[in-house]
Amino acid sequence: MSSETQDPNYDMVHNEVTNDDIREYYSELYGSYQARWTREGHESLHVGYFDEEHTEHGPAVENMKRILADSVDIGPDDYVLDSGCGIGETATWIAKNRGATVTGLNISQMQIGRAREMARENGVEDQVAFNFDDFTEMETIEDDSKDVVWGLESICYADDKRDFLEQAKRVLKPGGRLMVADGYMTKRNLSSKEQKIMQKWLDGWRLPNLAHIDDFTADLEDLGFTDVNVRDVKENVMPSSKSLYYFSIFGYPVAKFLQLINVKTETQVANAVACYYQYKALKKDLCTYGIVTARLEE
Repeated sequence: MSSETQDPNYDMVHNEVTNDDIREYYSELYGSYQARWTREGHESLHVGYFDEEHTEHGPAVENMKRILADSVDIGPDDYVLDSGCGIGETATWIAKNRGATVTGLNISQMQIGRAREMARENGVEDQVAFNFDDFTEMETIEDDSKDVVWGLESICYADDKRDFLEQAKRVLKPGGRLMVADGYMTKRNLSSKEQKIMQKWLDGWRLPNLAHIDDFTADLEDLGFTDVNVRDVKENVMPSSKSLYYFSIFGYPVAKFLQLINVKTETQVANAVACYYQYKALKKDLCTYGIVTARLEE
């Protein structure tokens, strides 16, 4: 097949990724993330929202949290579920800045440990809890118990995103709000060259797939969510994407050399490769970055 031949049956790249794979990835990359946090003065794992007032990565990251919290109107009376909470930086921010009560779900005990430390450091340990739980199962969360279900660059790790949406519906109170900010496919029937771009990206970040935005919103509506809204903010996050791209150009040769002398692992090298291809995928309009919000019927 030539590089531009299309497979009419092709929908999206799909990998078999287990929870153990995801835990291993974040464990091996933790040192790299720490180095970036020290350099930029924050502990966020997500992209920033850049605009005229927020032109540096640190402030843009803060701006993203503010915009997302506003999108579902989080306030002090809300019980929020952070689905895939990472090291708890966002959950802590919501509790500290919006006064909400937050439960974070994570499949990594290592990250949960850091999340609890962060909550204590910020004086919100009484407002935030972190549970060892898979957000496609939510075994620790009761029915009709949350005002907001939040997913920030985490739902992409679900093999079938509908599994998460079904659980979100179960745990939300009537009239509850959902917010998922993430990467979404916008193109179908990729050429073999486009498939390669997506495969390199997803492989390096241990992602099973990206949902097509139309499929994701259709699932929401099918499950009874209303007021489904998609805000395409790709241009606002491109500076973060480009920063990772530049890192890959300079970082990949170094990482590859360090792998040869057993200082870096294959996972760390693949991450550098993924940083290159995520930018290519966005630039070629194979995917976008969207903020999806919805409400559960009363």
